[in-house]
Amino acid sequence: MPEPWIKIDDLRVNLENIPGLLDRYNLLPDFLRRLLETKFTHKILPEKNEQIKFFQEFLKAKNLQRKDSLNQWLLENGLDDKRLDTMLYENLQIEIFKKNMFEDKIESTFLKQKELLDKVMYSILRVEKREQANELFIQLEEKESTFSDLVSLYSIGSEKSFNGIIGPIELGRIDPFFRERLKISSDGQLWEPFEYRNSWVILRHEKNLPCKLDDNMKERIRNSIYEQWINKEVLKLLDHIRYPKNKVLNDNNNNEKANVENN
Repeated sequence: MPEPWIKIDDLRVNLENIPGLLDRYNLLPDFLRRLLETKFTHKILPEKNEQIKFFQEFLKAKNLQRKDSLNQWLLENGLDDKRLDTMLYENLQIEIFKKNMFEDKIESTFLKQKELLDKVMYSILRVEKREQANELFIQLEEKESTFSDLVSLYSIGSEKSFNGIIGPIELGRIDPFFRERLKISSDGQLWEPFEYRNSWVILRHEKNLPCKLDDNMKERIRNSIYEQWINKEVLKLLDHIRYPKNKVLNDNNNNEKANVENN
């Protein structure tokens, strides 16, 4: 019997069991992702000043400015200085790869998604009965009451805790039922009551806050493009590992197609 790779009391795990266990515990996708990232980035050699800057940004993001704080963080995450250096170096390689690979796609992606990335503020009031909604709408339209007062008195939704004001929030994160109205609204526009999920809603557009293609937005879009790309690569590799017969069939079909075309 071969020597186990790891033994925990009566539990023995041999090397040949590891791929199946990774898949069983749903760890295989993350493992394959790291392998692919190593494949695509191993030739990238960050400059020393890039490494120092990246390390400083990491410390700031984690609020680990003091040595004792860093040591505690390392202990809690099962790392030491050497492993941290390796982790940050590899993460920096990935960040450089993202910029090299996807930087020229950021602006066009931003323009395609801008409508859903723009933010909006709006007020909402929800009641159970249509008649009550109509009555409250008239009070608002005639300026007999304020939106916040009516929300605090009558609204049945969680917006009651915020005087009815929602946002700023990206249009893409808003329920499509509300989003379509808000997209075509002007500041201060009040919508007549409409039914929504067993309640009657009064909606008022407050303010648009258009997004900008600043550094934070560029980073967000770059990361989004990268995630879509790397996930596709992982899924292709997973399919190859889990269903090797499909690859054989596809290869045979491609060979037959090539032979037909050649003939």
